[in-house]
Amino acid sequence: MEFQRGQIYRFNLEPARGSEQQGVARPCVLLSLTPFNKQFRTVGIIPLSSSARAYEPVAVAVPSAGDTSVALVYQYRAADKTRAGRYIGELSPNDMARLESAVRQYLGL
Repeated sequence: MEFQRGQIYRFNLEPARGSEQQGVARPCVLLSLTPFNKQFRTVGIIPLSSSARAYEPVAVAVPSAGDTSVALVYQYRAADKTRAGRYIGELSPNDMARLESAVRQYLGL
């Protein structure tokens, strides 16, 4: 599997603790850069939700992932590639640019 920035996969996020996003088949968008995804055994992901409300910069609407999809920026994490399941699709360039902007704001970059 070649993991590319902006792609959406289902990830097994269990076990989760406390307020961490959970789910055995949670859709997540890859945020880490493709060259690093090739080099390392982990990838940077942002979980998606269809029940959360958009509240930028911590939760960003990403309609290219589904009409009600919201990227949970505040739940950014690294995940081992073995947690990845089925490929779902990818974010549009516009949604990816909005997500990147929100991440920069959230992390103070």
